[in-house]
Amino acid sequence: MLGFSALAGTTAETTPLDGVAAIVNNAVITKSELLEEVLMAEKQIQQTSTIPPDRTALEKQVLEHLIGNEVQLQLAKKTGIQVDDAQLDNTIATIASQNQLTITQLREALTTEGMDYNKYRNKIRHQLIISQLHQRDISGDVHVSEQEITQFLQSPTGLGAMATEYRLGHILVGLPEAPTPEEIDKANVKAQNIVTQLREGKDFAQLALAESQGEHALQGGDLGWHKLPELPTLFERVVPTLKMHEIPEPLRSSSGFHIIKLLDKRNAAQQAMSTEKTLARHILIKTNAVTSDHDAKKRLNDLRQKILQGEDFEKLAKAHSADLGSASNGGSLGWVASDVLVPEFSQVMDKLGLEEISEPFQTSFGWHIVQVVDRQAQSGDEAMLRQKAKEMIQQRKFQEKQQAWVRQQRDEAYVKTYYENS
Repeated sequence: MLGFSALAGTTAETTPLDGVAAIVNNAVITKSELLEEVLMAEKQIQQTSTIPPDRTALEKQVLEHLIGNEVQLQLAKKTGIQVDDAQLDNTIATIASQNQLTITQLREALTTEGMDYNKYRNKIRHQLIISQLHQRDISGDVHVSEQEITQFLQSPTGLGAMATEYRLGHILVGLPEAPTPEEIDKANVKAQNIVTQLREGKDFAQLALAESQGEHALQGGDLGWHKLPELPTLFERVVPTLKMHEIPEPLRSSSGFHIIKLLDKRNAAQQAMSTEKTLARHILIKTNAVTSDHDAKKRLNDLRQKILQGEDFEKLAKAHSADLGSASNGGSLGWVASDVLVPEFSQVMDKLGLEEISEPFQTSFGWHIVQVVDRQAQSGDEAMLRQKAKEMIQQRKFQEKQQAWVRQQRDEAYVKTYYENS
């Protein structure tokens, strides 16, 4: 198989049946672990009708994803974050129930799909641990001052840029935390080469899968739909000037060189500034390598039934929601106006009565259920505007901080891969 030939015989412990794909601090990622993830990634890529990159390039991309997860899991263990068997069993039982399966039937279904049940349990445990790590180490450090809110409201790229939504492709050529001039030059040359290939017609998703070091690499670099204030600060001035499918010169940040492409744009659903605000809370389930759209919808249906039967919404949101900004507050979004939210979300929320819980629905962020706790009329717009600005700044700061934090942990770890000259 491409990419694995150089691994055989690299150490005395390596055998033809398995071997070392990477060493991360004092842990090992094996070839067999990597192969499982590569095969899973190939299936997901094929489902999107994207042509996968060559096997060696995909292996390198998946390996980097595994390394990032391993670094974070080690940090979580070192700092005492754990998910005990009872919590794990409860989560898996919930997943089985949402899919209308018993645990035995879930085991059988996983076997049919070629996944070992114990490895599946480990995947779920790792997801829960990393989510708790992000909540603890990132969310708590995101603060927004009144001055920042004022500056945002007065800026041309603040609320005045809410009329259009953009869908961007993104490729990151990464840099270490303190790069040397040689490392910067090398990354710049690589970024320029990628831009040249794209402008000559190379498929963006394929190149992102093969080359990007961004967190959306395995999604072909697709960032989804966002209004301008929701995009990274670095993109603010460039994106509105782009023509459809245009690829500007690489943008430099502390993380590296960013290559973007305007995949699409559309008019955002616009409303007159609402005089009504809604006190709402939600639970978000994101799709990923483990959780499909079907799984996410099933999980939310099960959580909805538990709430209707008397279980506490806040406790379930804290335990299950992937929206790190609201999960720690029991899923609460606070008092929000409809035009703060993506149209798919506000349309569902606005139709609900007090205390009513929606059926599961999908937005660009994932799958949700939402409950309306209260509504109130507003006598003026200032407080609502400031709350909207605060929420958007918080979301942007969290995303930027998360990316920088994950990359810093990766750079500070000892990592040795066995791909050189493979």
